[in-house]
Amino acid sequence: MKHISSETLEKLRTMLLDQRAKLTNVRAGVDEENPVNDTTRVNDNASPDADASEEVAIISSEVFGNQVNDSLARVDTALKHMDEGTYGVDSETGEPIPVERLLVDPTATRNVQKS
Repeated sequence: MKHISSETLEKLRTMLLDQRAKLTNVRAGVDEENPVNDTTRVNDNASPDADASEEVAIISSEVFGNQVNDSLARVDTALKHMDEGTYGVDSETGEPIPVERLLVDPTATRNVQKS
């Protein structure tokens, strides 16, 4: 982290914490919108079209929820690396990740590959 100024590091931490708060809210919304969690849902003999539509909604909710969970995990990992003093270092090469890249994606763990 020697290549990141303390001011920039604080800016990145704030960005990550904001991102975490937004993702946490999205995750709560996904859980709320998931048809499986709808206590008013009637378990009846609905038409096949209704069953298929509900199945698509359930799968979509689960896929989106998984994406949000993955994003939250990346944010938490970045914050953990900040606390450990290993933030901003390429996970494979050990080289510093440019600050410009981190400002675009503060969860980045790799440098951009050059051809």
